[in-house]
Amino acid sequence: MTVYVDSADLEDVETAFGLGFVTGVTTNPTLMRMVTDDPLKHAARMLSVVDCEEFFYQPTGAYDSMLDEALAAHELAPERVILKIPVASSWLPIAAKLRTRGVRVALTAAQMPTAMIVAEAAGCEAVIPYLDRAWRDERTENYLVKALVRVRRGDTRIIAASVKNVGQFVEAFADGADRVSAPLAVLGRLLSHPAVLEAEQAFLEEYRG
Repeated sequence: MTVYVDSADLEDVETAFGLGFVTGVTTNPTLMRMVTDDPLKHAARMLSVVDCEEFFYQPTGAYDSMLDEALAAHELAPERVILKIPVASSWLPIAAKLRTRGVRVALTAAQMPTAMIVAEAAGCEAVIPYLDRAWRDERTENYLVKALVRVRRGDTRIIAASVKNVGQFVEAFADGADRVSAPLAVLGRLLSHPAVLEAEQAFLEEYRG
């Protein structure tokens, strides 16, 4: 199981990596807009500060060309950067162009099983469903990740994002997600069980007399 932090806030990302079990970062235009007017420059800084295995960047529209922005993001760290491209007919030609240039691509907003079929056909290495949106949609509640798993035929990964609480985090893995990306607030609550805190305090007091 692999866990990522979903944030563009450098302080939050550093704190998440300090937890000891986070290995990657996912960002999106909304998260980037909260912290910077120059997403590519900010992404470069994040990559230089945090030793992440994978860094997911989604073109933001802050520059003239979405394709050029995607290629520029790729060049920041070709071995670590994966481009998030929305599952939409207007975006898929960009995904195809990136793939022909050897760029790693994940299809995001994968809210339907057909996203997995398209991703595998296009040679993309991952799909990213938005879990909280699925939970709020009666058509896909408790169904989306399982459906993506069911139609998968290759090694395309499922990276669950938009995780808003610990229950969604656990359910994503239980349903078959390969990776889950969550904000720092959720990651920090994963081990916040009263019994854990009680045991920790008891152990600390053993030799204090």
